[in-house]
Amino acid sequence: MLKLVSYKLCPFAQRARMTLIYKQVEHDIVYVNLADPPDWFLQSSPLKRVPILLVNGAVLFESFAINEYIDDAYPRKLHPEDPVLRAENRGWIGFGDKCMWGAFDLSAEETEERFTQVRDDLLEKFDALEQAIQGGQYFNINGISLVDVSYAPLMQRLEYLHRIKPVIFDQRRHPKLEVWKDHLLSITAFT
Repeated sequence: MLKLVSYKLCPFAQRARMTLIYKQVEHDIVYVNLADPPDWFLQSSPLKRVPILLVNGAVLFESFAINEYIDDAYPRKLHPEDPVLRAENRGWIGFGDKCMWGAFDLSAEETEERFTQVRDDLLEKFDALEQAIQGGQYFNINGISLVDVSYAPLMQRLEYLHRIKPVIFDQRRHPKLEVWKDHLLSITAFT
């Protein structure tokens, strides 16, 4: 059985977990305390961080690589068949990582000025994302993809921040992103 190693709030591990749930793959989850990780974890994880996926003695790391493995190994494909669209999707997944780090920075900023700078940078990234969204409820026209899985944890965290300080999302500026975000947050496995 697959074993996903995480800590409880890791958005990158959440991506892998959502993929496993969507594909109905049996798996166990092991949570580690990264402030005091067990020796087996330090010996297993090349980067000393989560997530890692243990597969028959192999150690897979980096959420994107883990999701690609799960998508290749199990039915209900999430990556598009078209190689150009698949490559574009991979690019947008990488772009989502930059947005995720922006969300981390946003939640940690201590001054209003710095918060506004980080938020404005994130909104500019959303401008590009708004142009790339092809579907309504999903990123691609043909339904759910690894892009959706990759952005769901980001949207969840930004929605929490938006409830505290409602300046993160702007439906007039990013109407497609708003529809996409709301749908991702409504899917049971993604919340």
